[in-house]
Amino acid sequence: MSQQKKILIAVDSSAHSLNAVKYVAQQCAPAERSLNLMHVIPTAPETFWDMEKDAFFKEKMKSKYAQWKRNAKKAAQTFLDDARNLLVKAKFKENHVGVILQEREVGIARDILKECAKGYDAVVVGRRGLSKLEDIFLGSVSSKIVNGLENVPVWVVGGDIKSRKMLLAVDSSENSRKAVDYGGAFAADTEAELTIFHVVRSVGLGFVDDLALRDQEIEKRLTEETERDIPRMFRSYKESLEKAGVAPARISSKVIMHSSSRAGDIVKEAKDGRYGTIVMGRRGLSKVREFLMGRVTNKVLDRAEGFAVWIMP
Repeated sequence: MSQQKKILIAVDSSAHSLNAVKYVAQQCAPAERSLNLMHVIPTAPETFWDMEKDAFFKEKMKSKYAQWKRNAKKAAQTFLDDARNLLVKAKFKENHVGVILQEREVGIARDILKECAKGYDAVVVGRRGLSKLEDIFLGSVSSKIVNGLENVPVWVVGGDIKSRKMLLAVDSSENSRKAVDYGGAFAADTEAELTIFHVVRSVGLGFVDDLALRDQEIEKRLTEETERDIPRMFRSYKESLEKAGVAPARISSKVIMHSSSRAGDIVKEAKDGRYGTIVMGRRGLSKVREFLMGRVTNKVLDRAEGFAVWIMP
């Protein structure tokens, strides 16, 4: 039996957060799962404090703010109760589904990140929802959580996802190895189909300074070397998945050569193959280590509306 895994689902009362809860209910085997639903009640809207500056409204605003807080807490509790019931109906054990409701202490994102440090195996957020800023690719709170979780896997859920198919976007980096092991550990107890997917960018030879060396023969040799290495990488990852308990019949592999956009091809494959989840490392083979997330991972996250993206640190 798999070791119990502890998951934090950060929610507000939005449809995006409800989709995140549904995703966990549908995608995760309930056995050996411990879940916490966390809702941080924000401070009052700025309009309260703008009006409060006027002495005429001062006393009135105190009572209005108290009422606003009661209403916000009641709405949050109702959402948490409904979300908890949804998970229990999905056969998660009642004593394995906890609820954390608190008022904002430092900031919504920072309060959630503080909880994240308590030993979770995954932190789940809606692609949007923990913010009113619906016009950006991630709500501001969700974005802060994603970028603040350097040591904890984060799942960004981008809609009402039904498919249980998982696309493991890999290269030969240690971060990809961790992502495969992690995805396999969660998928072992489910019937999810997993595809090990590797994209090789067109050589382009942009790294060669001497223009005389930029010829087809060099590109051909580099491509041949890459093609020879891919089967070995796939075998290694397949063995890791089988060791985690994933049935061999549920594992496949695919490679795209001469790609002009690795992120674009990953998202296209997810769409064409009707996948629900994309799993990848936070960083890959990029030499730019100072970036918090690799460029490919960041671009996939930006474009992956309609999917869940698991980012492994």
